[in-house]
Amino acid sequence: MEENNMYQPPTPPSDSAHQSDTAVMSTKDWAITLAIITLIPCVGIIMAFVWAFGNTGNLNRRNYCRAYLIIMAITVAVVFLFYVMIFAVMGAALMAW
Repeated sequence: MEENNMYQPPTPPSDSAHQSDTAVMSTKDWAITLAIITLIPCVGIIMAFVWAFGNTGNLNRRNYCRAYLIIMAITVAVVFLFYVMIFAVMGAALMAW
């Protein structure tokens, strides 16, 4: 019998609390995710932050929630700038009147 003397580095212990699930999400999982984020306003925003920045959970859901939050931040910024421009024009018109 021959022994294998090749060096194998020790594998770090797996910490299941910080592992992400990379499995493909089912249609039911996506429907629940979208329903929570879009249909329940306050809970949706909180859950989007939890899923986007949490260490556990599905990687697909995490990336979706990060993209969702980025799009929402851009939308809020554009709408804010639009309102600032509208109020500036209205203010200038009232001052000239």
